[in-house]
Amino acid sequence: MVNMDPSKNTSKTSSLKALILRAWRERWTDIQWGINIKTILPRGVSGDLYNLADCILQQAMVGCGANQLVISYLKHSLASHLVSYAAVLQRISKFDAFHKPHCILSLLEFLEGFLDSITCRGKMEEEVLAYAVSSIILWLLQVYHYSLSKHPSSNSIQSQELLEKSTLVLNSIVNTDFLVAMFYLAKQNDPDEYNKVTKKCQEITTFIMMNTQFKAPGTIHDTLQKICNMDIDKIAPLNNKTESVTHCLQALIAIDILSNPSADLHQISSQLLMVKRIKGYSLSRLYCELIRACFISLNDSSKDASKQAFWAAFTFLKIPQVMHHIHNLCGTTSKEGEFSVELVEAFENLLQSNPLLDIVDTKNSCNSIVSLVEPLVKANVMTDTHLQYFSKKRESKDVKLQKLEPTGLQGSVPSFLTRAEPTLAGILKTLGGDFHKIHESLCALLCQIVGGGTLEKILAVATLEGKLKLIASRLIKLNELALHAASEKGASQSKVYIFDISFLILCSIVQEYGVDTVLEENGDSFFEQWVRDCMVYKGVHKSPDLILQRCDPQLVDIFIHHLSATEFDFKNTNMKPHDLCENVSGAVKEVLFAWEQGSLSAADVKRMLDSLRQKMASLAVCASAWLCSYINVVHQDAFLKPMNMVQQFLTPPTEIELAQIDNFKERSVLMSQIIRRMQYDIHPSSMSKSKSISLSHNIIMRQPILEQLQTVWEDIKSRGYLHIDATHIAESLLNTTGPIWFVTHLVKETLKYRYLDDLDRSVDIVFAIMHLDIEKCTEALLLHVLPQYLYNAKLCEDLVEPQSAILAKLSVYCVYAALEHSNSNKTQSSRKRRHEESEDMDQMSSTNKVRRLNDNTSDSSGGFYSQGTSVTGITLKEPLQSALETLYTSFSQLAGKNGDISPQTHFILQFMSYVVQCGHERAHLVLQKMPSELVPTLIKALPDSFNISLILRLYDLSTPYGRKDTARDLCLLRNMRLRPD
Repeated sequence: MVNMDPSKNTSKTSSLKALILRAWRERWTDIQWGINIKTILPRGVSGDLYNLADCILQQAMVGCGANQLVISYLKHSLASHLVSYAAVLQRISKFDAFHKPHCILSLLEFLEGFLDSITCRGKMEEEVLAYAVSSIILWLLQVYHYSLSKHPSSNSIQSQELLEKSTLVLNSIVNTDFLVAMFYLAKQNDPDEYNKVTKKCQEITTFIMMNTQFKAPGTIHDTLQKICNMDIDKIAPLNNKTESVTHCLQALIAIDILSNPSADLHQISSQLLMVKRIKGYSLSRLYCELIRACFISLNDSSKDASKQAFWAAFTFLKIPQVMHHIHNLCGTTSKEGEFSVELVEAFENLLQSNPLLDIVDTKNSCNSIVSLVEPLVKANVMTDTHLQYFSKKRESKDVKLQKLEPTGLQGSVPSFLTRAEPTLAGILKTLGGDFHKIHESLCALLCQIVGGGTLEKILAVATLEGKLKLIASRLIKLNELALHAASEKGASQSKVYIFDISFLILCSIVQEYGVDTVLEENGDSFFEQWVRDCMVYKGVHKSPDLILQRCDPQLVDIFIHHLSATEFDFKNTNMKPHDLCENVSGAVKEVLFAWEQGSLSAADVKRMLDSLRQKMASLAVCASAWLCSYINVVHQDAFLKPMNMVQQFLTPPTEIELAQIDNFKERSVLMSQIIRRMQYDIHPSSMSKSKSISLSHNIIMRQPILEQLQTVWEDIKSRGYLHIDATHIAESLLNTTGPIWFVTHLVKETLKYRYLDDLDRSVDIVFAIMHLDIEKCTEALLLHVLPQYLYNAKLCEDLVEPQSAILAKLSVYCVYAALEHSNSNKTQSSRKRRHEESEDMDQMSSTNKVRRLNDNTSDSSGGFYSQGTSVTGITLKEPLQSALETLYTSFSQLAGKNGDISPQTHFILQFMSYVVQCGHERAHLVLQKMPSELVPTLIKALPDSFNISLILRLYDLSTPYGRKDTARDLCLLRNMRLRPD
């Protein structure tokens, strides 16, 4: 803004006033006015600097009625850009001579004439136009209120005309999206001024209600209501289309169960609410889709006892708790306060999925809906009436299903899980008891848990209740007590069995739920030390030489001597159980080398290995750990014999073994599962394909990685959803290749589709799969994959509709998911651990003789969680913040300059639109680093693709800069629309 000398300013204003008087006296036409005004105001100088609009209107309103000739000068000045619309509006709003009805009427007519043309043509005007619109609305309300108050006493025809005209102008303003947007900005900028407006509206409403004989213009009530309800969702709704079918939740829950099975209610709920927000679901839709997702995966798990146990526990125990938690956060309670409105609606909608309910009810021998409603009734979010209603709805179906299923409802999986909860509490109490008093009953209890599939259900319930760490710590304590007790002279066999079984259970937990579930940071128990130094688990291999360093050569010699005897019994060795477990690897190494040299026959080796597993199944596990580590580093031609030794441990027990050895069946079954997992981890081809799917957590596969991905993709294509077995392959691929390759090829497979339904399904499933490590995958997508499509001329060909919009949607989904994940209150140990394991495996790839892979995992910045700007407790953190800044820099370079349009321009606009649609109040956070010139550039290129709904949500309107940029973009869009075609 140019600073004017006050004396010059006064002089110019006086000259303008004199010119206006002369023009009126000489009856100049507006054209003559336009010619002569240039003698005072040269080209490019605005009359606003000298209050030209004020001067003209002062002269026009001198008498009882408005001077139309002088007003014509103001019209000409507006048309020739001598004065701004903002200045004219502000001057009209200052006219308070309401006792001059003819003047007021003339001003209303004048205002009505240029209302459709209101805009601004410079930065100075942009800053004041919003305030001017607010001022003119207040003035119109004052006119209406004054006329209303004088209506009975003054000229009724004149008052009625003023009322109708002011109503008409007000109605025109609130129905012009640009002016409404400006008024909304004024509200954000000066709430006190807006309060004056709403107060005047209330005064008018009160007056009308009190004077029942007065008949107000019909539209005034709607107009007043719009003015008082300046909520952005009402004045500028987004009109998002709700998806008729969703594939996101089923895949997302399947991935979450794999990657973080012990997630607490807060973590699960925040993730589900994130999906609700980006998808625009109602709460009832979210509940319904959540239950359907769990039922689909529960059906998939029915062939595997441990998986079925976990999915059943998650579905029937955890999901009711999750829904109750979400209801407490944002649910709606009925007027009577008795139940959740959304939950009842969700179950009503769920009843429409009859085929799914039928198959779940049949395979789990239960009424699945009733099994979910019952805990919700106990939580007081549904009532007994609802329970009876839904039970009756499925009653006729259940009768038919019982005829198909011989067990009926008596073998109900939910009922078993309900019983498993107190059973778990009892086990924890027993494990915490006095070992020396109850060791006999403890042995029976552990054997009972291991047999009959009880272990999987107990561990599933413990995991979902957050008690897995507790049960593991008590088992470690029990294992340590049993170790010492079994080392005592004359110790009973039951103490040895307790050590053996607890060791096996702990190994199983490590393999299924991860090492961090079992190990304490500074744990020094025998089992914890053995796991760290010797155990092979989830692709973490150990050096066979380092394992042998734990051995005592003298004890190994004693071990071999007694092992060579026909009747081997470790009691005769005077070796304690932990000595046997630590030195068995040395003994097995000597047996292997002797067999390779021909000193031992295959029969001798078989006898020795059978003796080991018969005495303690844990010895077979410890021996297999060394053998698997040895196979991992030895030349491929030399691992046949060690592989056969491992295979010998897996041979089914004979009838003699089962008859003569206590609890051998239970121990051998668990032992075989543990060894089989270790064996598969280092040599997957030795197992059947069906087994490999459920265990594929390693990086070694015979099939090329791209073919593996395409196999998974074909399976998704044929099923229409992500099978739970495919989640393991996806995890293996991410661990093997790193996030860049993984995300690149997921996007490629997605963009191969041509139909929108296929693309939407694919985006949902890819989005879910990327939750294996959402932050790293999002970083790879933003920094590596998107730039390829934006800059690579060949890949740019894929940026066509609908693929371009789909890629933008996937990117935005991932940004919000990564934002939510990084703000989770819990430490994200499981995902961080997975990446560390991936790096460990990459370091060991040089020793792996089966396959060598180049790791292309992206480098991450050192400060992983640096502080960013916060919105309602949510903070944009590293590395997401830097990734977005880099992406926006690319957008600025690629956006259409000078109105140029390209596929990249469309993609950038779609990205921003999805950020607004999916983010709601979080959109400002994601867009805060966006360059200020990006949006104007896009508006110039694609004006028809913008509207006030989008522009009002691109910036944070609580800040002055946000309001300033919004006003600039609104005015630019207005000018683009007003220009001639």
